[in-house]
Amino acid sequence: MKSQARLKIDALIFSFNDVLIDVSLSYREVVPKSVQLYLEQGIGLPSSTEPLLTADEVTLLQKVGNFTDFWELAAAFILYFIELLPPVPIPTFPSRVHVPAIIAYLQIARGGIQVPIDNLRKEKNIAQMAEQIAAAGGGIEGAYQALPNQNRHLLVDVGDITKTNLVGRIFQELYLGKDLFEEIYQEPAVAVQSSGYIDNESLLIDRNILTQLREKVPLGLIANRTRIEVNYSLKAQKIEDYFAAVITLDDVHEAGGKPIPDPWPLLEATRRIHPTPVHTAYIGSIPGDVQAAKAANQVEPFTAIACLVGAHDKDALRRGFEKQKSNIILGHPDHLKDLILG
Repeated sequence: MKSQARLKIDALIFSFNDVLIDVSLSYREVVPKSVQLYLEQGIGLPSSTEPLLTADEVTLLQKVGNFTDFWELAAAFILYFIELLPPVPIPTFPSRVHVPAIIAYLQIARGGIQVPIDNLRKEKNIAQMAEQIAAAGGGIEGAYQALPNQNRHLLVDVGDITKTNLVGRIFQELYLGKDLFEEIYQEPAVAVQSSGYIDNESLLIDRNILTQLREKVPLGLIANRTRIEVNYSLKAQKIEDYFAAVITLDDVHEAGGKPIPDPWPLLEATRRIHPTPVHTAYIGSIPGDVQAAKAANQVEPFTAIACLVGAHDKDALRRGFEKQKSNIILGHPDHLKDLILG
């Protein structure tokens, strides 16, 4: 980061993933495993010992494709791969909806398709896919618009994960692990019997810098994750008392708000920190974070800080940040020390 005058703010809000918490060994590992498990065990495609997706490809689509939700990121990959398959007819959806019935439905719906995972690996072009989705607005809605409309009945990704959302179910079992999944959801794990990737997470920003920032200004946190998961991670990193406001996916749903890139989480966090409008900075890791901060700035003063850490293609991500008119772009959250503390 180039030397610059110290940013004078009254509050600082962090994005949870890729700014505060390193998810390279948790969420980014779970996404490709969820996709492959869904295609192999859910739909029943011939399996492979080789991974279908690389970590760099996952990061590329998440960052360039502007995905704030990792369930939706996994769903977009599945959507992409099932549309590479030959078209199959749509059978009647099961009347009794539960996970085993969904899996049985998918394997019937697949018909006689025997396309190996290895073939899909050879055909994929994730860089092109990411650019197409970004051009269509990003996220899962951009994926639905950009990708061909074929075999979409093979993607079952909506509703309660204990009943109908097979993508979310596989993802959460992998991420949380058998024991924590069963404790949280009060349902037996069906796809995973091992420990979870949630325990692989680590603090991305230097702890001493985070402590100094907390002493300088009140801190907030935005997480497009459930409250239970966020509290678990904050406790594991021993920073559960660092934040004056923590906005989770539960808060968004309970208040009838919208997640980022909508500004609601940012405005709600600042309201909890300061009852009256103040100058707040928000540091995020995808263009949607910048979009949210710029929209919040229409209501009260906000500085949009973008962070490039973790991106495989930093130039592409920088272009995305610049397109959204980010105020400041940092290479790493540790650079907040120079920016705010001076």
